[in-house]
Amino acid sequence: MTINWAQAVQLTSLLLATHSSGYGLCSDRLALHNVLLLSDRDTITRQWFRAWDFGRQYGPVVVTGSGLGFFGAALLDGVDSPGFSLNISAAVSMGLVVFYTVFCVFPVNDKLLAAHSRLISQKKSDDASQTTDEIRNLAAAWKIADLKRTLLSTFAAVAGLIAACKQ
Repeated sequence: MTINWAQAVQLTSLLLATHSSGYGLCSDRLALHNVLLLSDRDTITRQWFRAWDFGRQYGPVVVTGSGLGFFGAALLDGVDSPGFSLNISAAVSMGLVVFYTVFCVFPVNDKLLAAHSRLISQKKSDDASQTTDEIRNLAAAWKIADLKRTLLSTFAAVAGLIAACKQ
């Protein structure tokens, strides 16, 4: 029995992309939704940090792995394969997640990380800290940006699924 490496890479990439998309959608609907309902800036900051801390370790592996995997599957299948353009589309979509993260999400991350750093360095909140509404607005902006990244991952997963079905 011979292993079709193009399909193996494609299915692995599809698994990573769908997991990324599903994780993002669940995070948006459950964890971040509940964070925005809180009335304490310190708790909002801590809860946002928990979501961010997991994502900073998980995200790069999943996004890079699936993006390179879709690109590799396209190359292994060849330009004439029926799924070539869909695999390239999926790879580009995952690549766009990286650029969107760097240019749109990181600026919000930096502000929330500064608030978290102040929270960790002091036992009690001081008057120089941001207000609860400012923290909540930053967390809401991060939630929207994260949802847009999730939509890019979802597009990649759908394109990868269609490409896999065309094989």
